[in-house]
Amino acid sequence: MISRPTNPLNLKKILFVFLCLCFYKAYSKADLIHFEHLTITEGLPHNTVFCLMQDKHGFIWAGTKDGLVRYDGYECRVFRQSENDTNYFQGKSIHAILEDSKGNLWVGTQTNGINFRDTKTGIFRNLQDNPLFKPISKKWINCFFEDKKGKIWIGTIGAGLWCFDPKSNRMRHFDRANSQLKDNNISNISQDENGRVWVAASGNGIYFFDNKENILSQIHATEAEDTDFASFRKVFFPDKKGSLWVATEGSGLYQVNLLTLKTRRFSIKNGLTSNNIMSIAQNKRGELLLATDGGGLNVFNPQTTNIYSVRYGKKQGNLNSDALFSVLIDHDENVWIGSFNGGVNISKAHKTHFESFTQTGTKAGELSHRSVLSICGSKSGQIYIGTDGGGLNLFNKNTKTFSLIQNQPTGYGSVVKTIFEDSQKNIWLGYFENGLSIFDPKSRRFKHFRYNPNDQKSIGENNVWSITEDRSHHIWVGTLGGGLARLDNLEKGQFRRFNFQANNSSSLSSNDIMVVFADKNDQIWVGTDTEGLNLFDNKTEKFTRFRHQKGNNKSLSANDVRCIFQDSKGRLWIGTESGGLNLWLGKGNFEHFTTKNGLISNAIMNILEDKDGFLWLSTFKGVSRFSVDTKQCLNYDFNKNSYFNANQFNQASGIKDQSGTILFGGINGLTLIKPEEIRFLEKKPRLVFTDFKIFNQSVPIGKLPNERTILEKNLEEVSEINLSYDDNVFSFEIAALDFTDPPKNQYTYKMDGFDENWRVTNGEQRLITYTNLEPKTYTFRVKGSNNNGVWSEEKTIKLTIDPPFWQTWWFKTIILFVLLGLAWLALHIYTTRREMVLRQKVLEYDHSILSLKNENLVSERKILQLQKEMLASEIETKNSELVSKAIQMAHKKEILEDLKEQIDDIKNAKDADKGKLLSNLKSALATEIEDENSWNQFLFYFDQINQNFTTELLKRHPSLTQNDLRMCALTRLNMSNKEKAVLLNITVTGVEKSRYRLKKRLNLNPDDDLVEYLRKF
Repeated sequence: MISRPTNPLNLKKILFVFLCLCFYKAYSKADLIHFEHLTITEGLPHNTVFCLMQDKHGFIWAGTKDGLVRYDGYECRVFRQSENDTNYFQGKSIHAILEDSKGNLWVGTQTNGINFRDTKTGIFRNLQDNPLFKPISKKWINCFFEDKKGKIWIGTIGAGLWCFDPKSNRMRHFDRANSQLKDNNISNISQDENGRVWVAASGNGIYFFDNKENILSQIHATEAEDTDFASFRKVFFPDKKGSLWVATEGSGLYQVNLLTLKTRRFSIKNGLTSNNIMSIAQNKRGELLLATDGGGLNVFNPQTTNIYSVRYGKKQGNLNSDALFSVLIDHDENVWIGSFNGGVNISKAHKTHFESFTQTGTKAGELSHRSVLSICGSKSGQIYIGTDGGGLNLFNKNTKTFSLIQNQPTGYGSVVKTIFEDSQKNIWLGYFENGLSIFDPKSRRFKHFRYNPNDQKSIGENNVWSITEDRSHHIWVGTLGGGLARLDNLEKGQFRRFNFQANNSSSLSSNDIMVVFADKNDQIWVGTDTEGLNLFDNKTEKFTRFRHQKGNNKSLSANDVRCIFQDSKGRLWIGTESGGLNLWLGKGNFEHFTTKNGLISNAIMNILEDKDGFLWLSTFKGVSRFSVDTKQCLNYDFNKNSYFNANQFNQASGIKDQSGTILFGGINGLTLIKPEEIRFLEKKPRLVFTDFKIFNQSVPIGKLPNERTILEKNLEEVSEINLSYDDNVFSFEIAALDFTDPPKNQYTYKMDGFDENWRVTNGEQRLITYTNLEPKTYTFRVKGSNNNGVWSEEKTIKLTIDPPFWQTWWFKTIILFVLLGLAWLALHIYTTRREMVLRQKVLEYDHSILSLKNENLVSERKILQLQKEMLASEIETKNSELVSKAIQMAHKKEILEDLKEQIDDIKNAKDADKGKLLSNLKSALATEIEDENSWNQFLFYFDQINQNFTTELLKRHPSLTQNDLRMCALTRLNMSNKEKAVLLNITVTGVEKSRYRLKKRLNLNPDDDLVEYLRKF
């Protein structure tokens, strides 16, 4: 119980603290809104933003002092007048934007009237040439509004109010001269639930259009002390509870009861920071967000009428300007605020922001050093922070301040590597190069333990990296370089050492200990710097080693163990510096989780569990929230979620405190994570095509300079694209319009007909390029996700690449017919000429052949005639000789008859005459003997004429006699039997018998023709 203070000074102190706490609580509401900034650095053409609008696709449109901007979460596309575009978009100072119910865009400029973009074509054109809009073509267009009937209301500065009816294509004008308007400066137009159109003009009062009477009527503030809406600019917001809220530039905020038309005013007296309200919007909680010129953002609760403000601040994440012009709440409840010279301030409704603390050196109660090496949450609720050179800090979560515990000796233990609370509520501190200390929170005293090389029972090394306690209340200490030590005697400071032994596989695998952990089964796990994981058996005092084995996906993923954690279900998790997260499966087996599974980094420095069972993993690149059940991750980049470079977290530096808040220590301070405040957007993002390029040049809508049209309408409306064969390098630029954290949005795409599998890219590579695709029809399919892994619907574009004309079917058909025609013509000409030539040649040839034949015939005839004549002459000669010989033989008989008579005469002659007669006989016989050779001569001549007849005949029939040969020769000459008989000097009967015998010798049948047979030889 706190006693009542008796000292007035103490009362003042308490009152001061109370007021500070009240101020803190009031301001903390404002601090819940964190802003990112879209300025000229991010692509805005100017940092003064007059108006904001979100279209049906999800794009954010901003009207600036130097052009219109379309923002997709990644980049700004600027539209403004240029020297080369005078027929289309004109003007650059944009004060009003409207997307009508048909998707057309109306853009109001300060000096160039209205720029209109038809949703079908997607092309901006200025309406100066339209007769209906020509009267305001050079006017300041200040606001647009489309009523429930589709009429477009146009408010101007100086030219009054205009109403365009697209159905009838008629324009109606209201100004001071023809209506109830008291001023021609129109700042806003709106419509209530009853259909009344409200008009804000400069000066007192506000106006509404009565559809029944078709006239403008004016109302005034009903309270006497009010200033009657007096201001140059007014903005309406009709809510769904029967009120019209009127924000004014000068007299604050008005609430108009739409039933009674009674008013109520809220101003600086009621808590507004400024009466100059430029814009108004309402969030889902019903709060009105008021953008003021000079007072920042005011948040007004209509039910409680409470107001808090968000103001300009130098700290990153604050508003960068108090001069605000416009406020927009988009489809996902993100808040967009246009400012004067501050660009656009964006508060993202579904982006989680984390509280961070670092050392700046500018105020009291900060960390004593920016790098937090160790954290310990005690059972009493105290949070101890160990720093890298600043000693031990005590963190007060309520006041969010740090105090230095300074009871240590000067210069002792400034680098606190690890902190541990034992079962006796003692705080153990492990230092770099200064050993081990035990701290008594009650007495705030320290006891120290140092390495003594001469004492084997001292701690093994002064670099203490990890501390734990087993069920026997033994304190285990892991040192870097000195192995593992167990405190056996606290009073004497005696330790039992366990070290690496080169020849003992059951010893500790390394003396460089990074983490020591006692699990729920009282097993001691030891993680080393580079030699894997060890499990200590208390009974045998032996270690079992677990190391990474290449090719074994069940072994430890890496040997650089940095943290060990056991979750609420008893599962043991091991974090490594290079191999990601490991789940112990038992029997030396592990399951691995790395960046391939979605982790933000493979360097796991600490593991903690929230009340919902999610694991929080601190790394060198941020934090991952890991779902054990689904194996999915949510990743948080602390460079973007906090306001200093806080991505690199230190090893084993983290706790979950009694409230469930997770605290991680890093090289740049302390980060607090409240898991229950993590924000999610489960809505599917809308995927859009933001650009289409050929050869890295954006393709405009409409006709190109070469009269070719590729995009006939707005790219968001395109479903088919036709390209030429020579458009062989083209790109799609895509965006998932979730603005929570666009760089973390993911994309997957596939070109059916070209890509075999889906490809994946991220928010930093949204330009998808294809080159040298074959001419045919493809389908480009793409999906996008938000940073929470919620995927959009698939979007497709049919892409047809036309072949070159020489590859088209019609050209090929024409060429085929032409070639066939040419081939036929060539063949016809060729055949015609060939026929003519052939005919000529044939004629010439025939003539020459005929001539040659004639000559040959003449020659042959001459030769034949000569041969015939020679043969005839030769035959005649030979036959003459043969006949002569035959005649000689024919006379042989006569000669022999004569010789016989001579012999008879000798017999009868006288002796004196006998001698003479004998001499004559002898002479006659000699002559006959000489003539006997005539047969031989006959046969010789016969063979010459008849080609060796006798020789060839004897080869086949060697048994033939001379008489047989004579008979054969005479038979071949086809002589008659009588002639043969005369020549052979035998009878005809003898010839026949000789012929018979000859057939037998020639092996002929009696019926065979002897002459025919002999002529073959």
